[in-house]
Amino acid sequence: MTRTPPPFAVATLVTLVCGWSLLSAQGRDRTPPTTPTNLTVTSMTESTVSLSWGPSTDNSGKFNYYISGNGPQVLVPQTSTSHTMTGLLPGRIYTFKVAARDLSGNNSKSSNAVTITMPGEIPGAPTKPVVQLTGVGPTHFSLTWLATDDGPVIFYDIFIDGRMVASTHLRSGTFTCANVMVPTYCVPVDQSTTYSATVRARDSQGKQSPISDPVLVTTLPADPSDQSAPTSPVNVVVNTDGAFLMVSWSASSDNLAPASLIRYDIYVDGFLRRVVVGETTAEVDFYFGEQNVTIIAVDTADNESEPVTVPIHF
Repeated sequence: MTRTPPPFAVATLVTLVCGWSLLSAQGRDRTPPTTPTNLTVTSMTESTVSLSWGPSTDNSGKFNYYISGNGPQVLVPQTSTSHTMTGLLPGRIYTFKVAARDLSGNNSKSSNAVTITMPGEIPGAPTKPVVQLTGVGPTHFSLTWLATDDGPVIFYDIFIDGRMVASTHLRSGTFTCANVMVPTYCVPVDQSTTYSATVRARDSQGKQSPISDPVLVTTLPADPSDQSAPTSPVNVVVNTDGAFLMVSWSASSDNLAPASLIRYDIYVDGFLRRVVVGETTAEVDFYFGEQNVTIIAVDTADNESEPVTVPIHF
């Protein structure tokens, strides 16, 4: 036989259950700590980085700091606003940031990030290249570089003013363009201009050396007595492979500039499309239809030859 409780008992039970749920919902902490500020690096060695930051606060009064990034993940008690990260690798790049987390699981926003390159060399990576200037003119300079490695092959990435312009296994190079290895365009090296050249070595596994010490190069001024333009390019031939115009010509000559330093500006319908130095072939963006390809030779004093124009239709 089932007994029905008196009405006042049901009401009391409902009141107690509902009241407990309401109090629990009202008592849950949903407020995150304030954001840690001014994360800075205070010191570092080849395997450690010491960090400090401005403190957080929280309405509960109890929280921890959480350091994250691409290195170790570390929990730091709220009583400390500094920590030394250990077990880091020399030569590697690390980024760190810190957030606060209270005991209810509320996370603050992350602090500012700090990115550092650890001192020292990556184990097994090539040594830092030694770079030397071997020659300079109004529109060129020549460099040599050398690093050592435990493997048989070393590749070198060459940077001019912080921008990579070449990647090669050779240990020397002459630069007449700031973009010498880019297949579609290059920017000529200017006269009386200072450039910063650096080199980084890497092995066949991709391990990279530290960047070399910069070599500052100031190109020479043009010879004011040089008023003679180079000869015009001859035997200009234009073909296409369906993707590019394949332009070739016979080299120009100049009274002072060697053939290796003569620049060729290539225009299509009046628009500059390609620059090469010391070369007699070029790939140029291809467009179907009737076009005029024009080539002008330029010497190291910026004297320009008479233009040569070839009409084409593909």
